Amino acid sequence: LVHCPFLVLQTKGELVAGKETSVIVEFTNPLKQTLENVTLRLEGPGVLRTIKKQFGRIPMNSILTWEVKFTPMRPGLRKLIASLNSDALRHVYGELNVQVQKP
Repeated sequence: LVHCPFLVLQTKGELVAGKETSVIVEFTNPLKQTLENVTLRLEGPGVLRTIKKQFGRIPMNSILTWEVKFTPMRPGLRKLIASLNSDALRHVYGELNVQVQKP
């Protein structure tokens, strides 16, 4: 039985409109092989523009951590969505609901 892998998203501190913060995307490679041609994508409508980053390879059982700095512009409830694609694994997702505070 293979558990569907997922991405874990975590923000640092509280989110305030107009103030820089960062989100950390974490992924653990569950396969017994190295993942090749890994692409991570992060989007958050109303929070950040879509960002893509290439990672060459992720060895088995290793953890990939990607920190992205951003400045949310509008207060309110928002959603951050991350996705990972590679040769062996496709459409791995993670999402996080975030509350952006008024300045």
